[in-house]
Amino acid sequence: MKKRKLRWQMAVPLTVAFALLWLGTMALLTVSAYQEMRSFFLLQVEYAYQALNEQMNLYRGGLASGLGTKAQSILRTNLSAASTGLSEVDGGTAFYVQDEEGNIICSQLAWGTGRDEDAETYSRRDWYLEFDAGLDDEGQLELARWIMEHGGFAGFILASPEQVHIAASVKDGTYARVTGLERPGNTILVQELELIHPDGTAETILETGAEGEDPITVELNYLELNSALAAGGAQMLDLEHRLANFREAQESTRTGLRDGSRSFSRSTVSSNLEGGYNWRMEVVGYYDRYFGPLRQQAPLYVSTFLLTAAVVLLLAWYLSGKVTRPVEYLSRAAKGGYCVENGPIRELNALAGAINEARRNLADQLDRERNFTRAAAHELKTPLAVLRPHAEALKEENDPARREQYLDIILDESDRMSALVGSLLEVSRLESGAPLQREPVELSTLVGEVWERRKFQAEQKDLHLTLELEEIPFVGDRARLEEAADNLASNALRHCPEGRAIRVTLSRTEERACLEVYNEGEAIPDRDLPRLWDPFYRGDASRSRESGGTGLGLAITRAAVLAHGGTCEVENQPGGVCFRLWLPL
Repeated sequence: MKKRKLRWQMAVPLTVAFALLWLGTMALLTVSAYQEMRSFFLLQVEYAYQALNEQMNLYRGGLASGLGTKAQSILRTNLSAASTGLSEVDGGTAFYVQDEEGNIICSQLAWGTGRDEDAETYSRRDWYLEFDAGLDDEGQLELARWIMEHGGFAGFILASPEQVHIAASVKDGTYARVTGLERPGNTILVQELELIHPDGTAETILETGAEGEDPITVELNYLELNSALAAGGAQMLDLEHRLANFREAQESTRTGLRDGSRSFSRSTVSSNLEGGYNWRMEVVGYYDRYFGPLRQQAPLYVSTFLLTAAVVLLLAWYLSGKVTRPVEYLSRAAKGGYCVENGPIRELNALAGAINEARRNLADQLDRERNFTRAAAHELKTPLAVLRPHAEALKEENDPARREQYLDIILDESDRMSALVGSLLEVSRLESGAPLQREPVELSTLVGEVWERRKFQAEQKDLHLTLELEEIPFVGDRARLEEAADNLASNALRHCPEGRAIRVTLSRTEERACLEVYNEGEAIPDRDLPRLWDPFYRGDASRSRESGGTGLGLAITRAAVLAHGGTCEVENQPGGVCFRLWLPL
């Protein structure tokens, strides 16, 4: 596993949590924006349909007043102007009209109107400009960008200085020169559009791919140039997406096929069976359902992301510092030998206490190891000190009786040293986790047999022995348990004064068996109680043989009980001392 600093360990999950929170919040805002965009889109299409009805009434009025084909040009221009209402959602609308006479009038992506006026003769003529037939998608985009750059919210307007009542984009004497194909209703299918400046220079605005014979050229001192793509001016989000939506809308008016998840339409259709034609008017709107909300919310995404990132960095720096600084201080203190346990963080105080306790335990363990080594050396030194002089004396002694006596002493000391080494090995095996020979054992029987063998010793010291043994079945190592019980018996018999009492109790407490051996006698100093179970430890500093054994009996007892998962206790009670063994059942 790769190791990282605690600061990184805290910063990573904090970053993930804030990222998930940010993503969830942005998802909710996006869904809300989508619903709001959908509602706005439907409302705008409804408004466009109302505008269509109004324009159709004006169209019929124009026909009734004798405008003829000019009424169609006016309707086409007005419908094109009405198709710009979805700029906020990158949407596009298309109008389709088939009148009572079968004439088809559709809205345009780009359109214009112009007028040539003669101030002296007061003559004027209105022209209607069409561009779509000669402009591909790239041409439409270039024209829209030019209008957005040179025009205003209402498009590009050119007027002469005399037309004081007109707010124009250019009004310095520049006029427009239009070359194209004349169509009915004062309509020109534009092939080229130029601006002629007062100094005589010509600026070409666009050239279309419209083809035809006998083009005409007109000069206009008033010009309005518009593109549905440029509606909204600087508020436009994405020209390419909007163009695609306009194309979808135009195509659907011709084919009747549309994507229901991105479009909405309103239409009116009627039939004239006698005339053999249909009267139809329709408006179709398309918008960018999926990416529109995302682009619209992009500034919010960026700003909230940067704010979230800043908050994460500040919190990670602050919180990690609040934790890592005490940890670093604790690390330095641990190296120095003592950790302060009253810091600002409770868990680190507990850790400091554990470190201090571990250090104390380690020091105690080292002390016990040193004491054990010294005690073992002392116990082994005594028989060796006896063996050598008697062995040397044997080399010079010729008296058979004395030689026999020396040999007996040597054998006794050898047996004593052998027993000591055996006891040390026994403690080592038990503490190292040597496997036990487990078998069913009746504890009351085992304890009773141990004290039956010790009965003669008790009688020799005129001791009053009481056994209160409850039958408790147990599964364990019989030899180890018997040795533990025997060591307690030997210890009680050794330290109980003549004529006093010993009480042995075996009972069950919840899920444990408890063996208590109480002997009357002098109390053990409190400082010695915790160390009685240590190897070679005895309260008698002189360690004389007359005062007891080698000090390994209780150590072997504790090792055997711990190997069975139990615990050992010793306490002073009124009039004597009580040793207690706990064994889990």
